[in-house]
Amino acid sequence: MQNGSNQSDKPAVLQALAALVHSVRFEDLPVEVVAAAKERVLDTLGCAFGAHASDVAEAVRRMAADCGGAPQATLIGTGKKTSAPLATLVNGSLLRYLDSNDYYFSRDPAHPSGNLAVALAVGEREHRTGRDLIAALVAAYEVHLRLCDVAGEPSLWRRGWHHSTNAQFSSAAIASRLLGDDHSHTAHAMAIAGSHQNTLAQLQSGAISMIKGTAEAWVAKAGVEAALLAHHGVTGPLTLIEGAAGWATSVAGAVDVGALTAPLDGRYRLLDTSVKAYPAVATAGAPIRAAIALYREGLPPLSQIERVVVRLPAFALGTPSAHVGRRYPAQIESAQHSFYYCAVIALLEGACGEEQFAAAKVFAPEVRDLLAKAELREDAEFTALWPQSAGGAVELHLRDGSMRSHRCPYPPGHPRLPLTEEERSAKFHDFADPVLTSAGARALRKAVFDIDACDDLTEFTPLLAAAQEPPNNKIRPRERDVAIDRKPTRRRAL
Repeated sequence: MQNGSNQSDKPAVLQALAALVHSVRFEDLPVEVVAAAKERVLDTLGCAFGAHASDVAEAVRRMAADCGGAPQATLIGTGKKTSAPLATLVNGSLLRYLDSNDYYFSRDPAHPSGNLAVALAVGEREHRTGRDLIAALVAAYEVHLRLCDVAGEPSLWRRGWHHSTNAQFSSAAIASRLLGDDHSHTAHAMAIAGSHQNTLAQLQSGAISMIKGTAEAWVAKAGVEAALLAHHGVTGPLTLIEGAAGWATSVAGAVDVGALTAPLDGRYRLLDTSVKAYPAVATAGAPIRAAIALYREGLPPLSQIERVVVRLPAFALGTPSAHVGRRYPAQIESAQHSFYYCAVIALLEGACGEEQFAAAKVFAPEVRDLLAKAELREDAEFTALWPQSAGGAVELHLRDGSMRSHRCPYPPGHPRLPLTEEERSAKFHDFADPVLTSAGARALRKAVFDIDACDDLTEFTPLLAAAQEPPNNKIRPRERDVAIDRKPTRRRAL
């Protein structure tokens, strides 16, 4: 069904979607879904600790302190408490800042782990169990990723909307569920959120500003606020999706309502998400891995390299990361979102961790020289695989006419090329140990994998606080744009 008007014998789309959200029960979840959800929680928390000392983190923490608020939810890293909406904003900004959290590709992309900020904040506020958190998170992934699959003509992105727009529905839905509200309140919460939180794609185009890292967090904060409004009796337009001037027509252009609201059929979209191996735009993962493979094979003298060709699916070449203006990035966000830079730095160093985005690397003469030789080209095989995979390849064309190349149809962390337990653990500890200490990080890791035994999330959230002041790795405002300069991560071996 496409964009039809609401019929009197059928519930509104948001009412049907609310029923879907409430149909997810922990007891019904397959073992592999629960395990994957725990892995996503741990990975996402690690990403948040990695951003603990960033200027965005400091700014949003100052903003939350300036606003005040009831001490309802814990801030990751500091252990301080603020209101559930403000905690969602702060924690959501941290987990997204490094661009290292999980992702999904379909009609639109998504970083669905942004929903964890909501689940933690509202779950703690309401003294929910770890089982409640896991079930709510699985429901959030389902709503969020279904929208990525079936909403947008041709996509939200191509219509000028940022993909965080889809998170307004998932965040409001799980906030309402965790507040203990019924289907009706949940539908109204989504209607309220969807009326206001459509986000422009310009925030991720051109020179990327600091606000890009808060996109999902801002939408999620508003989702919590929408749920609280509904909780206290405020109603929203239930035909928001299908109405004559509704979201499907005005924002998305088209929505497959039947697919969006279909009952669960045993497929859980959380299992279709990918875990990042590198702190870079998701579509750069495969080229990075290809470049590292070429490095390990032994690079020829740089003077002998005539061209570096990065091959990508057609979709990737239409994104800002492929724009010629990203060839010589001057900010960390632009470097992380530059196919040119990510491939070249991985090729030169055999790694792509935080160290590779330090100012000394970004502006190094040898890096700039090789960037001048880099080209982006479409690859028909990778285009055919899209969006089920974001493949990539790197070719070295030498002055003697020979070529060396490496192809990666699936990026590391993809469901068909998952990270090993050792790799996932190393990623988490690289981020978390400097903030929590290694003992604190181990304790949190154990608690995450035992979270289904937690009867009150207020017993879990103290583990999110630093046991002591973190090392002096503070990143000054705007220097952060090119100066994340932590130790080389063990992920360099991926």
